[in-house]
Amino acid sequence: MPRIILKETVTRKVEIPMETLYEIIDHLSGEERAKLIARAQKKTSKLIPFKRDKIESILGDFEATDLYEDGFLKDLRQGLKKSSLYR
Repeated sequence: MPRIILKETVTRKVEIPMETLYEIIDHLSGEERAKLIARAQKKTSKLIPFKRDKIESILGDFEATDLYEDGFLKDLRQGLKKSSLYR
């Protein structure tokens, strides 16, 4: 989901639903739309291959927060093992 960061005394992040973003783009003038398209074409997205972490590493991150109960961590482990990434 696109985000806008407003810098004032406090930095705030605002999430914008894609439909709202489309509406904003639809209301741009032809010149503004051309500038937006040119800018988007200049910035190429660097695609990087997905790196799969070890299940123990993922669980370790969750355990380190001390926010999750053992039952949740057990379910998470089982869910990860069943997921298509770890089969």
